[in-house]
Amino acid sequence: MPDRTFLFDLPPEASVSPQLRAATELAGIVDTLRGCVEQLTEAHVALSERVDALDSPAGWAPSGVCWRDLDRDAARELWAWLIGWTRWLVGRYGLAQDLGVCWPAHPPLVEELTALCLSWHHAYTGTADPDAPLRWHDALHRARQRWQMWDTTRCRHGQHTPPSPDTVWVDAWPRDNDQAVTRDVDARPAAQPLAPTAGGTP
Repeated sequence: MPDRTFLFDLPPEASVSPQLRAATELAGIVDTLRGCVEQLTEAHVALSERVDALDSPAGWAPSGVCWRDLDRDAARELWAWLIGWTRWLVGRYGLAQDLGVCWPAHPPLVEELTALCLSWHHAYTGTADPDAPLRWHDALHRARQRWQMWDTTRCRHGQHTPPSPDTVWVDAWPRDNDQAVTRDVDARPAAQPLAPTAGGTP
């Protein structure tokens, strides 16, 4: 139990007023209650961590994942987590023909699988809606169709084909886009001023 906050003891004299005695007793009670609350808080935190671990079907699961913002350590941890889950997914649902083994080299597939993995972990928690697993399977069905679009190089039979130079944006794209936007804006009519109302104000 932590040290007492109210360090107040009765003086040795026998002539102690009832108010002073009551204040001393109250200070002791407050100290005891404070210690109990702190112990309960620690127990609650420990229990919450155990519940979270049991509630997840596969142990640790990240939250708020954004690959763009990860540092090296966070990315390394997330890669290990995602690769393990994807290996389970492919084996469980027989997806080797749909998802090439080189998927980590395809950023769109990485993003898609990360979203699926996070959704799967949530769908099978104790707090999820009863139909969350069904919705996840619907999402998986749609994702399998998108995988063919993400794999623009058509990697097959375990062989990865890097994207060719003509499938990426050229370095001049910001300038060309700015020119296209300028032409579009210049071709539009200017905004018309608002007509004044009866009161003389627009």
